[in-house]
Amino acid sequence: MSLRKKSVVALCAALSLLAVPPAAISGGFLPMSAQTVEFKWEWPAGRPVGTRILVKVGKVAKASKGFFGIGASPSLADALPDATDVTATVLAGPAALVGKSVLLRLPGMEAAKLKAGELAGFGLIEDGGLCICVAAAPSQDAAAAGNWLAGWTCQ
Repeated sequence: MSLRKKSVVALCAALSLLAVPPAAISGGFLPMSAQTVEFKWEWPAGRPVGTRILVKVGKVAKASKGFFGIGASPSLADALPDATDVTATVLAGPAALVGKSVLLRLPGMEAAKLKAGELAGFGLIEDGGLCICVAAAPSQDAAAAGNWLAGWTCQ
């Protein structure tokens, strides 16, 4: 290959890297369907829960750290300690959420409360876009878990 062709190939490779959004490199994009709702995580900081939802946990897995682990950098505002992704299906709560899949990235110490296949409660604020607490339901019976959810307080 001639030097000119090598230069063109190198230039094309460099330009293609510039076309990749930085969030894709850092693991900031999470694949989801149109029916999946993504919640952000924040610590409660004394704030009361506005909305409670009952979910059936589908999967609990370590979150991707992104390209070269950059997504785990403590200097990134969204970096969480031992970040874990939880996918679930909403069984009870606001009508707009019931039946939808949800995705929540939260710290590992909070995710440890949840198990795949079991029922749990998520405490939401700010019109349901921000999750501030999670807890495993004490019963796997949907009716009993619904009663628990009504009186559950974020701790």
